[in-house]
Amino acid sequence: MKVTEKSNIKNILILRLSSLGDILLTTPLIRILAKTYPNAKIDYILAEPYSDLLINNPYISHLIIYDKSRSVFRSIKNFESLSNRYDIVIDLQSNIRTKLIKISKAKIKTKYSKRRLHKLSLVFRKNPLIENFSVPLNYIKSIGLDDLEDDGLGLEFWLKRDRLANDYLPFSKKYTKVSKLLITLAPGARHYTKRWTAQGFIDLVKIIKKKYDCEINLVGSKTENEVCTFIQSQTDFRLNNYCGKLSIEESAELIDTSDLVISNDSGIMHIAAARKVPVIVIYGSTVPEFGFLPFRTVFEIVQKDISCRPCTHIGRESCPKKHFDCMNLITPNDVLNKIDKVFERISKNQF
Repeated sequence: MKVTEKSNIKNILILRLSSLGDILLTTPLIRILAKTYPNAKIDYILAEPYSDLLINNPYISHLIIYDKSRSVFRSIKNFESLSNRYDIVIDLQSNIRTKLIKISKAKIKTKYSKRRLHKLSLVFRKNPLIENFSVPLNYIKSIGLDDLEDDGLGLEFWLKRDRLANDYLPFSKKYTKVSKLLITLAPGARHYTKRWTAQGFIDLVKIIKKKYDCEINLVGSKTENEVCTFIQSQTDFRLNNYCGKLSIEESAELIDTSDLVISNDSGIMHIAAARKVPVIVIYGSTVPEFGFLPFRTVFEIVQKDISCRPCTHIGRESCPKKHFDCMNLITPNDVLNKIDKVFERISKNQF
């Protein structure tokens, strides 16, 4: 739909309650909305654990915190006062929780298309219906606001220092050769079938330590601390294990100092993309065609061409075929080859 009088748009509300990667993938849309409707204030409803992702974003006027620990209906009650405040309401989650948040008097209400048929075709027919599908671009294109145009820029995760300087540094980040490489690994993921094996990471850190004599960080949430501690215990050199010890913003600050991030298909890869840090992504039960690639940063993919992939678009708690070949067949050398390729691309300014 065409918004004929952009100057009349004063207040916009975005709903995306979770999760880490999904919220970061909305940041190009936030920026484009701010530029398209310069007179508008943009509010955003999200769950409290993810507030770090947008707290310093200068395009957001107000973060509205959704309390996931409370019942759906008690949480929704808190939003009744919003019903006549907004000119445009954009639902980027479109689930039962966001549908129950009634902003009935908004001039324009829109939601994005989840492209369910595309996902189902990938899972059951192993065939994408949309070529080069991208979730951030889908957020922009599918919500039906014809005034919006892709600006060609990437994700944003503003740190406090960026906000104080009023400058998003990663857009102009330059890759410079340093005397000692710093590589950050994220061995975790919410679902089992999206995690490369702990032994794979153990063997990998030994190889890259020997080859590059680099500093190595481990990062992740508290739920991933067990695997990080195990990896750390299996090496005879120092690994900096920050798993479960950092806030989301502190994790981003750590990633920002890294020369490379190696991650499963998880939120960490999107933090790396938002900070314009090169990233290597290891895919198991999911595939890049779902649209969750690192967006507009240097990256390489590690995956195996297994006939049963993808078996899910979000991940599973066990392999339905019992062999878990999608991850078990990935070797440290597969990852090492991609590391070399990333460093070669950076040296040739191919980014």
